[in-house]
Amino acid sequence: MNDQAIKYLFSRFARSEQVLEWKPFGHGHINDTYLIGTVGDQVPDYILQRKNHQIFKDVPGMVNNILLVTNHIRTKLEKAGEPEPDRKVMKYLPAGDGQYFVRDEEGNFWTLFFYIRDSNGIEEVSYPEQAFSSGNAFGKFQLQLSDLDGTKLIDTIPNFHNGKFRYQQFKEAISANKANRCSEMQQVIDELTERAESMLNIQQWLDEGKLPLRITHNDTKINNIRYDQDGHILCIIDLDTVMPGTVLFDFGDAIRTLCNSAAEDEQNLEKISFKMDYFDAFVRGYLSESKSFLTTLEKQNLVYSCRYMVWEQTIRFLSDYLNGDTYYKIAYPGHNKDRTLSQFCYLKVLEENAEKMETCVREAQ
Repeated sequence: MNDQAIKYLFSRFARSEQVLEWKPFGHGHINDTYLIGTVGDQVPDYILQRKNHQIFKDVPGMVNNILLVTNHIRTKLEKAGEPEPDRKVMKYLPAGDGQYFVRDEEGNFWTLFFYIRDSNGIEEVSYPEQAFSSGNAFGKFQLQLSDLDGTKLIDTIPNFHNGKFRYQQFKEAISANKANRCSEMQQVIDELTERAESMLNIQQWLDEGKLPLRITHNDTKINNIRYDQDGHILCIIDLDTVMPGTVLFDFGDAIRTLCNSAAEDEQNLEKISFKMDYFDAFVRGYLSESKSFLTTLEKQNLVYSCRYMVWEQTIRFLSDYLNGDTYYKIAYPGHNKDRTLSQFCYLKVLEENAEKMETCVREAQ
């Protein structure tokens, strides 16, 4: 991007402020994001973002999801007398034609929202208190949305955590064996297949209506929480993947990364262990906000959801490895194999710690 293009895109949102400077912002790999600095101390700064329409096939639908969610939260904040609602929930801004996006000459979609000044993020959880705040933030986010009808939102990525769909992809990858790698991974294939029946419960419960269809964030990492300068939670950001689902997806995915002592592609499997103190802290933070609206079935399966999300990610990595590495970017040959073996090892670690995890959940209630 160049200066002229940035200023032109910004102008299409009919803002009156003058652009002082702009720069790339954040560490995301999907969208292109720029921080727009404006002239004057009392005027806002902005985030201009190109939404990746190769990943998100229905950008207008995705933006509508974001508006439904943020407007719902803002209404609650204002009714509660929150003096600075724009610091406690993202604020997307309309373009001159009333739409909440503009398109450039190449067909790209661009959005604009307020930058939350005097805020910061945390890239990685370093101690239990941060795990508590992470659980607290996502629990509150789900509480704020617990009375918003999930059927009003679209699936920004269809079948994203649909276990039946992911398992079918896995079986097709095994059957096709495009990269001729099944034999070397046969033991892992067999063990993952043995777990399949028990891992499909969440989708079955959703299909049968036993689990309520709620609104989920689908990227519950601590770097999607903004804090003020005193370390207090402000709001949840990065709402592109907000869509209908179950709270179990968000809870399990948070634990998939937060409580693993190693990276998801760790080659030395002996380094992989479970951070029980982080789990206990996250659970206490999460349930302090969410236990008032969670159903019995949801509470009973928080620990199960952790195993499910790791199983799902394992078969996705392995499917891609068997298909010849066509989906996930790899840094070296065999990267998806390392991811598979690392995640599968973590799954077994979760199985070994399941009873202690259940105790943490019971005590937090």
